[in-house]
Amino acid sequence: MRCEQVRSLLNDYCEGSLSEAMRERVEAHLRGCAACQREAQFTQAIWRGLSAMPEVAPPADLHARIMTHVRANTRAREAQGRIALWRWAGAAAVAAGLFIMGFFAAQSDGVQAAFGFGAKPKPPVQTPQPVQAGVFLEYRTTADGARVPVLEARMNREATAELRYAPEGDAKTEPIVVWSGRLLPGKTVEIPLQTLLHTSGERVLTLRWTLEGQSRVLYVPAGYPQAKLASLRLQAKLGDALRQLASAYQTPIEWVPNGEEPLVVLDVQDATLEDALQKLLIGSNYAVKRHGDFWRVVSR
Repeated sequence: MRCEQVRSLLNDYCEGSLSEAMRERVEAHLRGCAACQREAQFTQAIWRGLSAMPEVAPPADLHARIMTHVRANTRAREAQGRIALWRWAGAAAVAAGLFIMGFFAAQSDGVQAAFGFGAKPKPPVQTPQPVQAGVFLEYRTTADGARVPVLEARMNREATAELRYAPEGDAKTEPIVVWSGRLLPGKTVEIPLQTLLHTSGERVLTLRWTLEGQSRVLYVPAGYPQAKLASLRLQAKLGDALRQLASAYQTPIEWVPNGEEPLVVLDVQDATLEDALQKLLIGSNYAVKRHGDFWRVVSR
């Protein structure tokens, strides 16, 4: 099997849904491919993290609400059936009248519209409710008081997306796929990152989120404790500088590359993250915007 085939089957492999023959072929490939072994280990760690997430208890009145909805829909269908039967009988009774008024009946807004003959009820169109589209980071508190970073992705249309993890200081290693799949309109995909943070041992994860060919970089810190002020002196490429800021302030930063990665310089004392980002981007084609807990660096 090729690496691409094995990686596409890793989620099913970790879930245990592969056939015995396919599982043996995947394991045979993993035994001889170090890159796929690493990716399988990360995928297994994420599955363990998902299984360890606290179970959400349904509302106490959920069953009553569902049955109320079912009964209301049943009554609506019965009422529509009675209306359809009445229209069928009425159509036979007025057939002669419709023949005489054929000229008017031929007009779309004539007698038919006035009396409602021949009108067919249109079923309601079910459309997904629009949501705030994008990728977002949320820190959730578990029962033992730990803060768990969870990445949320949602769209108002169907789209293909992928999340990759780039190990720190290892530019030669191909980023590891953490999640890939399709986003459905109005549906939220949640990707817990705590296990990946623990496995990597890094203070900040460098993640690349790709949506239909367009990429952005997410610098995700462990998130505790956050620093309101920090002092930094650095000279680096923009991506590395943003990673250092995310680590110093323990605050997530998103960067949308525009094809340019300038060399930047920063020297601040007891500065807020906003002030540090503003000074860092002086003279570049980037600007900084705040979006909830995120700081976004985007093209001007």
